[in-house]
Amino acid sequence: MKLLGSLRSPYVRKALVVASETELRGDIELVLHSVHLAAHEPEVMTVNPLNKLPTLVLNDGRVLFDSLVICEFLAWKGGRNDLMPAEPEARFRVLTRHALANGLLDLAIMRLVEAAKPAERQWPEVLAACDIKIAAVLDGLDADDDALAAEGCTIGTLALAVALNYLDFRFAFLEWRKTRSRLGAWHRDFTSRPSLRDNPFEDTSPALAGMVR
Repeated sequence: MKLLGSLRSPYVRKALVVASETELRGDIELVLHSVHLAAHEPEVMTVNPLNKLPTLVLNDGRVLFDSLVICEFLAWKGGRNDLMPAEPEARFRVLTRHALANGLLDLAIMRLVEAAKPAERQWPEVLAACDIKIAAVLDGLDADDDALAAEGCTIGTLALAVALNYLDFRFAFLEWRKTRSRLGAWHRDFTSRPSLRDNPFEDTSPALAGMVR
Protein backbone atom coordinates (compact mmCIF):
# COMPACT_ATOMS: atom_id res chain seq x y z
CA MET A 1 0.00 0.00 0.00
CA LYS A 2 1.07 3.58 -0.64
CA LEU A 3 0.12 6.47 1.60
CA LEU A 4 0.41 9.87 -0.03
CA GLY A 5 1.16 12.29 2.75
CA SER A 6 3.25 14.88 4.53
CA LEU A 7 5.08 14.50 7.83
CA ARG A 8 3.83 17.91 8.89
CA SER A 9 0.16 17.02 8.45
CA PRO A 10 -1.77 15.98 11.58
CA TYR A 11 -4.28 14.08 9.44
CA VAL A 12 -1.48 12.06 7.86
CA ARG A 13 0.15 11.49 11.23
CA LYS A 14 -3.16 10.16 12.55
CA ALA A 15 -3.21 7.56 9.77
CA LEU A 16 0.40 6.59 10.45
CA VAL A 17 -0.31 6.21 14.17
CA VAL A 18 -3.25 3.90 13.47
CA ALA A 19 -1.10 1.96 11.01
CA SER A 20 1.44 1.42 13.79
CA GLU A 21 -1.28 0.44 16.27
CA THR A 22 -2.55 -2.20 13.85
CA GLU A 23 0.97 -3.44 13.02
CA LEU A 24 0.45 -2.49 9.37
CA ARG A 25 3.00 0.33 9.25
CA GLY A 26 5.56 -1.97 7.60
CA ASP A 27 3.09 -2.70 4.79
CA ILE A 28 2.74 0.98 3.90
CA GLU A 29 5.09 3.04 1.75
CA LEU A 30 4.86 6.71 2.66
CA VAL A 31 5.13 8.84 -0.49
CA LEU A 32 5.79 12.44 0.50
CA HIS A 33 3.81 15.21 -1.16
CA SER A 34 2.94 18.81 -0.39
CA VAL A 35 -0.48 20.23 -1.17
CA HIS A 36 -1.68 23.80 -0.80
CA LEU A 37 -5.02 25.56 -0.67
CA ALA A 38 -3.98 27.86 -3.50
CA ALA A 39 -2.46 25.24 -5.81
CA HIS A 40 -2.80 21.64 -6.88
CA GLU A 41 -0.46 18.66 -6.98
CA PRO A 42 -1.02 16.68 -10.23
CA GLU A 43 0.28 13.40 -8.81
CA VAL A 44 -2.13 13.60 -5.90
CA MET A 45 -5.05 14.69 -8.07
CA THR A 46 -4.50 11.68 -10.33
CA VAL A 47 -5.83 9.49 -7.51
CA ASN A 48 -7.72 12.03 -5.38
CA PRO A 49 -9.45 14.88 -7.23
CA LEU A 50 -9.86 16.75 -3.94
CA ASN A 51 -6.04 17.20 -3.88
CA LYS A 52 -5.96 16.26 -0.19
CA LEU A 53 -3.71 14.20 2.03
CA PRO A 54 -3.68 11.54 3.31
CA THR A 55 -4.69 9.38 0.37
CA LEU A 56 -4.18 5.61 0.59
CA VAL A 57 -3.63 3.62 -2.59
CA LEU A 58 -4.27 -0.08 -2.03
CA ASN A 59 -2.31 -2.85 -3.71
CA ASP A 60 -5.19 -3.51 -6.10
CA GLY A 61 -5.35 0.14 -7.15
CA ARG A 62 -8.34 1.16 -5.09
CA VAL A 63 -8.05 4.54 -3.40
CA LEU A 64 -9.24 5.53 0.07
CA PHE A 65 -9.63 8.99 1.64
CA ASP A 66 -10.12 10.92 3.99
CA SER A 67 -8.18 10.22 7.19
CA LEU A 68 -11.12 8.70 9.08
CA VAL A 69 -11.88 6.30 6.22
CA ILE A 70 -8.21 5.29 6.09
CA CYS A 71 -8.08 4.78 9.86
CA GLU A 72 -11.24 2.66 9.84
CA PHE A 73 -9.86 0.57 6.98
CA LEU A 74 -6.58 -0.02 8.83
CA ALA A 75 -8.42 -0.95 12.02
CA TRP A 76 -10.53 -3.45 10.08
CA LYS A 77 -7.58 -4.87 8.14
CA GLY A 78 -5.51 -5.18 11.28
CA GLY A 79 -8.30 -6.90 13.19
CA ARG A 80 -8.41 -4.14 15.82
CA ASN A 81 -12.12 -3.96 16.51
CA ASP A 82 -11.40 -2.08 19.71
CA LEU A 83 -10.18 0.94 17.75
CA MET A 84 -13.60 1.39 16.13
CA PRO A 85 -16.21 -0.70 17.95
CA ALA A 86 -19.13 -2.16 16.04
CA GLU A 87 -21.57 -1.77 18.95
CA PRO A 88 -23.59 1.39 18.13
CA GLU A 89 -23.29 3.25 21.44
CA ALA A 90 -19.53 2.73 21.66
CA ARG A 91 -19.07 3.46 17.96
CA PHE A 92 -20.89 6.79 18.11
CA ARG A 93 -18.90 7.74 21.19
CA VAL A 94 -15.65 7.07 19.34
CA LEU A 95 -16.86 8.88 16.22
CA THR A 96 -17.87 11.91 18.30
CA ARG A 97 -14.47 11.94 20.00
CA HIS A 98 -12.84 11.78 16.57
CA ALA A 99 -15.03 14.62 15.30
CA LEU A 100 -13.98 16.79 18.24
CA ALA A 101 -10.31 16.02 17.59
CA ASN A 102 -10.64 16.75 13.89
CA GLY A 103 -12.55 19.94 14.65
CA LEU A 104 -9.73 21.05 16.93
CA LEU A 105 -7.29 20.43 14.09
CA ASP A 106 -9.50 22.35 11.66
CA LEU A 107 -9.51 25.33 14.03
CA ALA A 108 -5.74 25.17 14.49
CA ILE A 109 -5.11 25.08 10.77
CA MET A 110 -7.60 27.89 10.12
CA ARG A 111 -5.70 29.98 12.63
CA LEU A 112 -2.36 29.03 11.11
CA VAL A 113 -3.51 30.03 7.62
CA GLU A 114 -4.99 33.33 8.81
CA ALA A 115 -1.91 34.28 10.85
CA ALA A 116 0.36 33.56 7.87
CA LYS A 117 -1.30 36.27 5.79
CA PRO A 118 0.29 39.74 5.58
CA ALA A 119 -0.86 41.79 8.55
CA GLU A 120 -3.02 44.06 6.43
CA ARG A 121 -4.96 41.08 5.05
CA GLN A 122 -5.51 39.26 8.33
CA TRP A 123 -8.99 39.07 9.79
CA PRO A 124 -8.56 39.64 13.54
CA GLU A 125 -12.05 38.34 14.23
CA VAL A 126 -11.11 34.96 12.75
CA LEU A 127 -8.00 34.71 14.91
CA ALA A 128 -9.96 35.67 18.02
CA ALA A 129 -12.78 33.24 17.25
CA CYS A 130 -10.31 30.40 16.69
CA ASP A 131 -8.62 31.12 20.01
CA ILE A 132 -11.95 31.14 21.86
CA LYS A 133 -13.08 27.87 20.28
CA ILE A 134 -9.74 26.12 20.81
CA ALA A 135 -9.80 27.15 24.48
CA ALA A 136 -13.38 25.89 24.83
CA VAL A 137 -12.45 22.50 23.38
CA LEU A 138 -9.46 22.17 25.70
CA ASP A 139 -11.48 23.21 28.75
CA GLY A 140 -14.17 20.67 27.92
CA LEU A 141 -11.60 17.91 27.49
CA ASP A 142 -9.93 18.80 30.78
CA ALA A 143 -13.28 18.39 32.53
CA ASP A 144 -13.85 15.09 30.70
CA ASP A 145 -10.61 13.38 31.71
CA ASP A 146 -12.39 10.46 33.39
CA ALA A 147 -14.24 9.65 30.16
CA LEU A 148 -10.99 9.90 28.21
CA ALA A 149 -9.32 7.41 30.52
CA ALA A 150 -12.32 5.09 30.38
CA GLU A 151 -12.38 5.09 26.57
CA GLY A 152 -8.90 3.63 26.32
CA CYS A 153 -7.21 3.44 22.94
CA THR A 154 -9.59 4.12 20.05
CA ILE A 155 -9.45 6.03 16.79
CA GLY A 156 -11.05 8.87 18.76
CA THR A 157 -8.45 9.07 21.50
CA LEU A 158 -5.57 8.53 19.07
CA ALA A 159 -6.89 11.41 16.95
CA LEU A 160 -7.16 13.57 20.04
CA ALA A 161 -3.60 12.79 21.12
CA VAL A 162 -2.38 13.77 17.64
CA ALA A 163 -4.40 16.99 17.73
CA LEU A 164 -2.88 17.99 21.07
CA ASN A 165 0.59 17.17 19.74
CA TYR A 166 -0.17 19.43 16.78
CA LEU A 167 -0.91 22.30 19.15
CA ASP A 168 2.52 21.69 20.69
CA PHE A 169 4.07 21.53 17.21
CA ARG A 170 2.54 24.74 15.86
CA PHE A 171 1.21 26.68 18.84
CA ALA A 172 3.60 26.07 21.73
CA PHE A 173 2.88 29.62 22.91
CA LEU A 174 -0.60 28.49 23.99
CA GLU A 175 0.96 26.50 26.87
CA TRP A 176 -2.37 24.73 27.19
CA ARG A 177 -1.19 22.38 29.96
CA LYS A 178 -0.68 25.24 32.44
CA THR A 179 -4.39 25.55 33.14
CA ARG A 180 -5.53 22.06 32.14
CA SER A 181 -3.50 19.72 34.30
CA ARG A 182 -5.88 16.76 34.04
CA LEU A 183 -5.87 16.81 30.26
CA GLY A 184 -2.11 17.26 30.33
CA ALA A 185 -1.69 14.22 32.58
CA TRP A 186 -3.88 12.09 30.31
CA HIS A 187 -1.94 13.23 27.24
CA ARG A 188 1.43 12.57 28.85
CA ASP A 189 0.45 9.02 29.75
CA PHE A 190 -1.33 8.27 26.49
CA THR A 191 1.46 9.53 24.24
CA SER A 192 3.88 7.04 25.79
CA ARG A 193 2.35 4.55 23.34
CA PRO A 194 4.95 3.46 20.74
CA SER A 195 2.56 4.29 17.90
CA LEU A 196 2.58 7.96 18.88
CA ARG A 197 6.21 8.08 19.98
CA ASP A 198 7.47 6.54 16.73
CA ASN A 199 5.53 8.79 14.34
CA PRO A 200 6.58 12.36 15.15
CA PHE A 201 5.79 15.51 13.24
CA GLU A 202 8.56 16.74 10.94
CA ASP A 203 8.78 20.19 9.36
CA THR A 204 9.68 19.17 5.83
CA SER A 205 8.02 21.72 3.54
CA PRO A 206 6.98 25.41 3.28
CA ALA A 207 4.87 26.92 6.02
CA LEU A 208 1.43 26.40 4.56
CA ALA A 209 1.95 23.17 2.68
CA GLY A 210 -0.01 20.19 3.85
CA MET A 211 -3.25 22.00 4.66
CA VAL A 212 -4.85 18.63 4.43
CA ARG A 213 -7.36 16.26 5.86
